[in-house]
Amino acid sequence: MSIIHWRNTYSLGIGLIDEQHKKLLEILNELYEAHKIGTGKDLVNSSLEKLVEYTCYHFQAEEDMLRENNYPNLQDHIEEHNEFKKKITGFLDDSSKGNLLLSIKTIDYLKDWTINHILGTDKEYSDYLLDIELGK
Repeated sequence: MSIIHWRNTYSLGIGLIDEQHKKLLEILNELYEAHKIGTGKDLVNSSLEKLVEYTCYHFQAEEDMLRENNYPNLQDHIEEHNEFKKKITGFLDDSSKGNLLLSIKTIDYLKDWTINHILGTDKEYSDYLLDIELGK
């Protein structure tokens, strides 16, 4: 069972980014599944590592695309990314040390942040990029 499913409302209309967002949701579902079935900390750590690695990869791709298109709110977007990376890296560090009790509250935070980011600041830049593409 998944904690989150892709919805068309999450689509930004930018194929590469939409596919990366789908992958992030898939990883969140893997993390939820590892938590739900009560697997050992190794699987939870592995899922968190995957989440951190893919999130960093995705954020870099987004930031590069925005930089190439002179997105005016790039710095704010990067700062939002950095805050989230700091938070999830902290989760991973705590988990690796055996100090993280992965709770549904933590998973909900990850899910909610991701969806709010997609529907908020990502939607803003997608409108900007789509306007450029349409020559507006």
